[in-house]
Amino acid sequence: MKISARARSIPPSVVFELGARVSELKRAGENVVSLGAGQPDFPSPREAVEAAQAFLESGQVGYTPASGIPELRAAAAELVSRVAGCSYEPSQVVVTSGAKEALALAIASACDPGEEVLLPAPGWLSYAPMCLAVDAVPVPVAGDPERGFRWNPDDLAAAITPATRALVVNSPSNPTGLVYTRDELAAIAQVCIDHDLLLISDEIYWPFVYEGRFSSPAALPGMAERTVVINGLSKSHSMTGWRIGFLAAPEDMAKAAGSLKSHLTSNAATPSQHAALAALAAGDAHAEMMTVAFTRRRQLALDALAAMPDVHLEAPGGAFYVFPRVDAYYGKHASGSIQGSVELSAALLEHVRLAVVPGAAFGEDRCVRLSIAAADEVLADGLERMASFLASLRQGAPAGPSC
Repeated sequence: MKISARARSIPPSVVFELGARVSELKRAGENVVSLGAGQPDFPSPREAVEAAQAFLESGQVGYTPASGIPELRAAAAELVSRVAGCSYEPSQVVVTSGAKEALALAIASACDPGEEVLLPAPGWLSYAPMCLAVDAVPVPVAGDPERGFRWNPDDLAAAITPATRALVVNSPSNPTGLVYTRDELAAIAQVCIDHDLLLISDEIYWPFVYEGRFSSPAALPGMAERTVVINGLSKSHSMTGWRIGFLAAPEDMAKAAGSLKSHLTSNAATPSQHAALAALAAGDAHAEMMTVAFTRRRQLALDALAAMPDVHLEAPGGAFYVFPRVDAYYGKHASGSIQGSVELSAALLEHVRLAVVPGAAFGEDRCVRLSIAAADEVLADGLERMASFLASLRQGAPAGPSC
């Protein structure tokens, strides 16, 4: 069977492949610690679950408007307005099947084939495939590793060509935890204004800021009309599987995204929309509770990683990941097979049953990503396994499987 060149050019998500392998090992009775997936370990809000149950009891589970039920669009507009710091009307919001679909719709609605999108490097692993899926051209722009992988505006401007259409900012960042200040965002925004670019602001981790405060580029002068804000409930409300995200944009862009969505996926799942409405009505208490836990776990991870020789880490300002540099251990495997983050991640899973994501998937092969969105005892166990394995590499022989 012939497969299109477009489909063949897009690899599967490393995170989802890793999750499948972890599940396979667990079904086989293996004691695996997974610090791979970016999924909070807390249950979804009780209000959301009860609202979905009540809706399902009615038995009337039908289509909704493609852009979402009016009540949820209004609630999402209120949330995004408050978080981003500028006003959005419900007509400017599209309810999507997770923030991932919102990002894909933003890129598809903004870019014609051959147009370029500037992406953070390192950056979330799905940005580039989303561009490729609509024949846009992903252009990674490296951040400064000495400044937490922040973009230098001069480097950003130097990457712009006549084909450049948009850029993506992710703050707080996956995988680095980078949080841009308002002044830093203003410098990036000026590049967009000077070169007439659209800015896609991925704000899915907005509640989880440990140093400084969250800022959105949409609130900066001259930026509301050239910014698409991406948000949702997967992270802030621990509702990953409910698949509810939001796109907020100038009205013509929101209308275009809604039309495109109507042909691709119709509406987000109707029970999930009612659950999301109840979750938003309950306020920010759920996110605030998780932020307290992630703050504690962040410190646990920082302390443990600081005790590992030749592991280097800048404390993440936000999100719920750590992204330590581990390349000092490359080449130290007894067989000489560990030559990068992919091999190191595979060895950690093989020898001590610890799942982490290789930094190569995000564009930074010197690092690996560990999620701190795991119970304290699980996180501590995983960090102990990592320390044990790295110690065995220093001694010239990998540690045996954990049990």
